[in-house]
Amino acid sequence: MTDKKIDFDCLQNKAKELAYTSVGIGILAFQKVQVRRRELAEEIDTEFPHAKAFAVKQVETTISNVAMVLNSIISSRSDAQASK
Repeated sequence: MTDKKIDFDCLQNKAKELAYTSVGIGILAFQKVQVRRRELAEEIDTEFPHAKAFAVKQVETTISNVAMVLNSIISSRSDAQASK
């Protein structure tokens, strides 16, 4: 019976070690991805300095267009409510 107990304890310890190792590898992989993301952001800023400004302008234009459409919809609904 003690042999089975020893085997279970050994198995339990190996499972813990595997879990700790897996978590450690996951954390290292996540950190590596974060570092690479930052490197790519720096490369993009260096290689394409106008890309950020262009993207911001595109987003602002899109938001402005969406706001105009929403205002138009709200206005037309208000006009429809007033005519009833």
